[in-house]
Order: sequence, then C-alpha cells, then structure tokens
Amino acid sequence: MYTSYIGKKFLTAWNAREGRDLSARQFFDEVMFPLFFNDEKHLLHVSNSPFFQSLSAKDKASGKPEPEIRRENLHNSILTKKPNASIFVGFGAEDATATTSGQMTTMPSKIEVEEIYASWIGEALACGVGGGFYLLFTQIEMLFGVFNGWPVYRQFLTQTPGLKDRQAETWNGQWLRHWLDGGDALDFNPKTEERVDPKKGKIRAIPGVDWPNLVLTLCNRYPKTDMTVYAYNLSSTNTTLGFLNLKLHEIHEIFEVRDRYFLDQKESTLTDKQIQELEPLFGFKRTCEQGTIGLKSIEPAKLREYLPQRGGKKTKDFKITDEKTNQQFHLIKLWIYAMLNKSELFQSAGQIAQLLHEFEAVSKQGKTTHRQISEEVRSATNLRSFVDKLGEIIAIYPAAAEPFRQTVEQVVKMPSDQLPLFVTLIRFEYNYQGAQPQN
Repeated sequence: MYTSYIGKKFLTAWNAREGRDLSARQFFDEVMFPLFFNDEKHLLHVSNSPFFQSLSAKDKASGKPEPEIRRENLHNSILTKKPNASIFVGFGAEDATATTSGQMTTMPSKIEVEEIYASWIGEALACGVGGGFYLLFTQIEMLFGVFNGWPVYRQFLTQTPGLKDRQAETWNGQWLRHWLDGGDALDFNPKTEERVDPKKGKIRAIPGVDWPNLVLTLCNRYPKTDMTVYAYNLSSTNTTLGFLNLKLHEIHEIFEVRDRYFLDQKESTLTDKQIQELEPLFGFKRTCEQGTIGLKSIEPAKLREYLPQRGGKKTKDFKITDEKTNQQFHLIKLWIYAMLNKSELFQSAGQIAQLLHEFEAVSKQGKTTHRQISEEVRSATNLRSFVDKLGEIIAIYPAAAEPFRQTVEQVVKMPSDQLPLFVTLIRFEYNYQGAQPQN
C-alpha cells in the first residue's frame, strides 16, 4: 500500500536526520505511540484497530494502563493475524466480500511486518483536503513539515475542551498550509467548526483545509516546481483517486500576473491571502478526474454566470455591492488575466470598453441602436459575431477603426475557448468604467 511506501520513505529520512536506525515498529513505539495513542484522546483513527475496540475483561484484569494494553494487542494482531485494514492502514478488509476489500489478489504473497507498521506512519502524514479525501506527498521537506505539526496537535487537543479527537489527517492539512506560509506553532490558530455527534452532542471538529487554499499556498512556496501527490479516502468504502500532477508553476501565474499588472493599483491589488481564498467551480473529486491540477482547475466558482450566454440568454453583469463582491470581482478578473496571459489583450479589453462607452455617448438622444450593438459586442459567443459587431461600430464611429483592427488581429490568433474569457473581460472593464465617477 502507498501508505507503507510513504512511511518507509519518511522513516529513512528521519533516521538519517536523527542519526538513528529505528525500524518501523521501533519508530511507532518510541515516537508515534507517546504522541498519538498514550492518552484517552487519540490523534489518529484506524477503523476496527485495537486502539478503537473495547477491551476484554481479561485485558482489564491485567492492571496495565489501557493505552499499553491496546498497543500490545496491536503488536499481537500484526504478528498473528492475516493482514487487514484494522492493522495494515489502507489495506483491504479481512472479509473478501466487504466493501473495503477491492483490488485484492488471490495470488500467494507475503507482507512483511515492517510494511504494516510503516503504513501507520504513512497515514499519520496524510493531509485532509475536504470531502473526506487525503493527500500523501512524496517530498521529504513536505513530510517533515507535516511531522512538525504532530506535537502541536497533541498540545492543542489537550488544551481545547470539547474538541473531537482522531483527526490527524484534517489537522495535517491545516497545519501544512500554515507551515508553508511560514507559520509556526506560536501563531497557529486552526479552523474549527461545530458539529453534532450522535453520542456526544455538540462538539468542535477540525475540517480539512480547502484544497485550492493548500495548492495556492504550495505554488507560492514552490513557484517553479511541479509535484506528484497521491489522493485517496479511507472510510466504509475506500476510494483511490490516484496520482495527481500539481502544476504549481502554472498556477503561480496568477500571483505573477498580480505583481506585473496590479501592484500599482491600490483598489484592485489582492493580497496573497485573498488569492488563496479563491473558491473554485468544482470540488476536489471532480477536479481530480482530469489527472492534473493546474490553473484551469481553479476556475472561480461564479465565473460562468458572467460568460457570454448562448441561445439568446442575457449575459449577466457583475455588481459590486460590498467588500466581498469586490474581492470576488478582482479574483475572477485576475484569473482571466492569468489564463489569457497576454498584456496586449488586457490593454485591448480596457480600450474596447472605453470605446464602447464613447460609441454609446455619440448616439442621438433616445436612440437605442448604439447601446444594443455595444451589448452584442459584450455578449458575443463566437469570433464571427464579435468581429461583425465591431465592424458595425466602425461604420458608424470611424474613430474606433484602428484600435478595433488591432484587437481583431490578436483575437483571430487566440484559441477558441479563450474568446469567451476575453469578451467577459471586456464586459468587466465596461461595467467597472461605467461605475466610476465622471469628471
């Protein structure tokens, strides 16, 4: 299982850093057990494991502390039982007909004890990203970043009454994002939310970090790098999303565009934190279907409401009513800039918007023809209609001829799927200019 691979990879690096030579079992006993399980509240949940099961009367009669008994039961199960999900994290169920027994083989195979203990280490390094899904990173620096958060979680759980335990994966996701942003234990304030537990009533839980937030923070830390991560879920039915390529260099373009074109515009400059709050159109599972996560994967959730609409539907205008909608407006605009990635197009969008305002202004009082043609330019769904409407304006308003000609030269070279983004950018610029106070 991949949890074992990551566990062994981290253990090798940890041994090298610490000058030790611990086996996976020794690491479990010396490092993981004191932090994760030597307490009434555990940091990690492995379904049906000895740490989750009730103790027998014989166990209780031994007089040993419960955590010690559970650890001994785990060791005995690993040594005597057939590998299964209760002791080998991420493996199939012992019952071949169970929902978590997929992708199993009847071919003879031998699983080493080290593999089993390493799977516990690997799972403890997983990062929750919402929707019940986890990521496993292969980069040693990232794994140590997660590892650094283990004692912080133990302290936070101990000091926070009413906090749900056994949430290592979701904690790791929030901690890793904080660590990537240069934070440490002293300034970490993890997000929690109130939930209702059938047995305990209202509790505080640690949700997974929003996946775009983590990815956008990652690309700011590693702007020239791509990463491969493993995505999965362990629950009543295990789910494997597989290996994903994070195109961090491509996603980082959104920050580079911000720095190139907006840093001198106080009203439209977004901070790193505001960009990292971008809400995407698709959830994590749907995004993973593409096999890669790049700039297109973080398409803003509301964008399609403002794209040119087919079938005669009226294109929606963006209205800025408060600080939240203002941030959303500039996030969508920034993402479009990053997707188009051509300064000439940005300048053209603003110039066309200005010329459309001028064109409407020269119309005779009460005449709506100019306003209608302007609207059709800002709602064009294909290249032909866009160019035709620009031509109609030129016939009436020759002053727009040269700027429009230059724009057409750029647009015909553009991939067809980018035209709606360019038209939307024109519409945004048109609305923004129209909202500005007139001198």
